[in-house]
Amino acid sequence: MLRLYCENTACGKVPFAEQVPGLTVRYQRRTPLLQRVVEAAGVLLAGRGGARMLRVLNVTLSRCTVLSQLMRMPLPPLVTPWVLGVDDFALYGDTYGTLLVDATTRLPLTLWEGQDAGQLSRWLREHPGVGFVCRDGSLPYRQGISAGAPEAVQVSDRFHLWQGLSRRVQDIAAAHRSCLPAALPSAEEADPAPDEKTTENAAADTRAGQHAQRLFQAVHPGSLPRLPATTLGRGGTQRDDPPSGTPRQGRPRALPAREDGHRAPATRAAAEPAPRAPAVPA
Repeated sequence: MLRLYCENTACGKVPFAEQVPGLTVRYQRRTPLLQRVVEAAGVLLAGRGGARMLRVLNVTLSRCTVLSQLMRMPLPPLVTPWVLGVDDFALYGDTYGTLLVDATTRLPLTLWEGQDAGQLSRWLREHPGVGFVCRDGSLPYRQGISAGAPEAVQVSDRFHLWQGLSRRVQDIAAAHRSCLPAALPSAEEADPAPDEKTTENAAADTRAGQHAQRLFQAVHPGSLPRLPATTLGRGGTQRDDPPSGTPRQGRPRALPAREDGHRAPATRAAAEPAPRAPAVPA
């Protein structure tokens, strides 16, 4: 970039610099590419977040500078949407404003203070071409849309549609509360008795029962396994209960009483004490 000067002593541009298109801009300290990076960071992250992101990119700027560059950006050209969304929002306290949104791109178009039907109709006349208007049940909005865009179709938004439907259903249910018990089915029809299944089939339907059947068929091919009610032990393992009258393994059963009325000891170890070890002389 060349620095030039004017030989005319009356000229105030002494000296001046040559401007390179795409690289330098008059009265700017950043190149156009860096300026677009700063503006993009401001649009996406605003002041503090944009300044932190730019610091990562080795561009040191304060949050106030990022916000000032953001406010200097020109607004995009307004395109009349085919589907327009109109709703109110709270500015502060009891003061409400009107917000217009493009329902297709979900981008805000404009906003103003108040819920005036005349201002909404004036905006619709200045921006013709709206085919559908999505709004709530506000009367001023309905009047403004009818006056500004009479050919547009007015539809209710999803939130207020579900809200109105739920309130209507609640009112109907409260008005006919006494009729609800008669419309309910009886206890027998609501809870039918479960089908009675044999114990063996119920045990065979479980995963452990099916695994036991496969093991039994592998060991005893051609025979059917017997799955009693207590076929599943602790941890899902299979065990067979002994037939009635057969003592279980583990704790010994007591023997029947003798003629003298005394009960015989269960085992020899239980009747006789264990022999002691001989004492070792010191």
